[in-house]
Amino acid sequence: MRDAVELERRGIPTVTVVHDLFESPAHAQARALGLADLKFAVVSRTNAWESPEEVVAKADVLFPTVVGELTKPSEQAARS
Repeated sequence: MRDAVELERRGIPTVTVVHDLFESPAHAQARALGLADLKFAVVSRTNAWESPEEVVAKADVLFPTVVGELTKPSEQAARS
């Protein structure tokens, strides 16, 4: 989380992948670190018995969010 905040402050876009159980604490920590609008991609709970195909399917669901957030023009660039 701290790395993502530091990269964002340097102008390097990030998306932090966070487990759904930790989404709320992750948002709270981002606010505490002074970057309330840090972007997250939330992955749903996994189970030890999930097949590799099921894990890949979860990653496939997250992929458009990650790519979309990383390629979206920044607020600062949009104002320029």
